[in-house]
Amino acid sequence: MKNKLSFLFLFICSFQFGCTSVEDFKVVRQVTGPLATDCYLIYGTRSKEAALIDPGWEVDSLINYIENNDLKLKYIFITHGHIDHFYYVPGIKKIYPDARVCMNKDEYRDIFTAMEWITENYGKEWIDDAMSNPETKKYIEFDMNTLGEPDIFVEDNHTFLLGNVEIHTLLSPGHSSGAICYYTGNILFSGDVLFYRSVGTTFAQNGSKEAQIKSVRRLYEVFPDNTIVYPGHGQSTDIGSEKTENRYITVYKDNMN
Repeated sequence: MKNKLSFLFLFICSFQFGCTSVEDFKVVRQVTGPLATDCYLIYGTRSKEAALIDPGWEVDSLINYIENNDLKLKYIFITHGHIDHFYYVPGIKKIYPDARVCMNKDEYRDIFTAMEWITENYGKEWIDDAMSNPETKKYIEFDMNTLGEPDIFVEDNHTFLLGNVEIHTLLSPGHSSGAICYYTGNILFSGDVLFYRSVGTTFAQNGSKEAQIKSVRRLYEVFPDNTIVYPGHGQSTDIGSEKTENRYITVYKDNMN
């Protein structure tokens, strides 16, 4: 993330078929913004119904992909309410006004007090430092009201359809109070809950070490070892290896101190 190249709009097409009942699911990834946030375009290859997950910055490559492949953007899924995961939602809604924004209610509530919380806990110096970077300055100056109220407030065990592909949700608090993981078949989009050999921090607003440990271990319990994990930052991984090789939370112990 310190490498300046990570600040570019790196486009990585991972044309990966999901193991759904009809085997017609693709994932396209773009790394975006100053925090190198992973944004995913997912769609059913037969229906061409699509969703974007965590558009935290301009996603021109993914928008071009949608247009060039005649996809219908049906949903915008937000895993949690940190701005690097939803900053570009207003921009997408201008292009695709019928796309339905999906976000947890607690996460939506918290975005309106986030800057106040950061100021109280990290101080004006932290804000000034973020403002000195033209890219992170956009995050600081973002008007939360432009996001608009989500069309769907997502909770645990919701189901969405992209053609014949079922997208399910799993409430996974810890990194934030209402973090949502989305999954289909053997593919899991973990947001900032679980990363390659790491997990999301718990020092942001309404973070909880105890909840994070519980949420990650729930993922270990619910999903088979061959489940592919697409996180909110960094490279993909799988449940099986994280169970034993994650630096912070395994099935045997945790190191969240």
